[in-house]
Amino acid sequence: MAPILECDREIEEVEDESGEAAQPREKSALCPLTPACSPTELAEDAEACNRVMGMLKVDCPRSQEVFEWLRGDFQELAVSKCGCRVVQRLLDVLRSEDRDRLVEELVPGTVELYESPWGNHVLTKVVEVMPAASLGPLIEQIMLRGYRMVARHKFGCRVLERLIEHATEKEMGRLLDLVVANSEELCRHEFSNFVIQSLLEHGSDRRRWMVVQQLLPYLPQLSSHRTASHVVQRMLNHSGAEELAAIIRTLFQAPPPHSLEDVAASRYGSFVVEELLTLRSPGVSEEITRRLSSASKELLKSAHFVRVAAQCGVVVPAECQEC
Repeated sequence: MAPILECDREIEEVEDESGEAAQPREKSALCPLTPACSPTELAEDAEACNRVMGMLKVDCPRSQEVFEWLRGDFQELAVSKCGCRVVQRLLDVLRSEDRDRLVEELVPGTVELYESPWGNHVLTKVVEVMPAASLGPLIEQIMLRGYRMVARHKFGCRVLERLIEHATEKEMGRLLDLVVANSEELCRHEFSNFVIQSLLEHGSDRRRWMVVQQLLPYLPQLSSHRTASHVVQRMLNHSGAEELAAIIRTLFQAPPPHSLEDVAASRYGSFVVEELLTLRSPGVSEEITRRLSSASKELLKSAHFVRVAAQCGVVVPAECQEC
């Protein structure tokens, strides 16, 4: 085993009982590397990072040594390109009590973590490895920040997705109430739509039904929306029989300019109609075929409509198609 060498010494100011600054004291940190480096250097040194990663194994004393060396610096490491790998590995290999202490150090910096291209991976790892009952403080930080701001962030949405997958209703109840109530708005956004998709796929039956109920009044319009159309497709793939019947009925009964035919002729809506065709639900394919066969000549000019019609066996005359 390589010798444990003393690393850089940090000077820490302390206060005496009167609240006045006392004499500084030395805070020593032990670095298990040869040559030794500081946690700050580790954050940016890929070679040193790889050597530390090699030490981190389950039930290995070296993992404990690394943990003790880096305590107090986990936040800085978590938002660095190299250091985030070390923090993630520690979350996998540490014993539960040390992992809890590591997470306690990270959670106050939740906002900085989810906004970081590297820190967000650490935060999602926290969600994946920690017991659901211990995720309350992290969820509280998200609530303080604002669910909408987190959901609409390109990395924050990933954290909410993992929480939906791993946390329970007990921890997520208040947050999910807000997400569901505003699901129509969120599903139109380039990032927050993934949160709604995750809720449809991994949420409880009750939560999924609540989302469907929120979106049904807007479903025909959402079906042709660049982003929300993906949510509609996910609804079709993960809904129960009762929900699916309501979705199909809503799409079939919508009047122009958001009728089934209009949706099929739109760039993004055409994929929703194609998804309907894959359901093999009794009467659905037949009704789609009938509707597309009698569509107006104006819709026949759409290349998207022509593509969907071909899947139904409906041939659009060449003279009707727009060059």
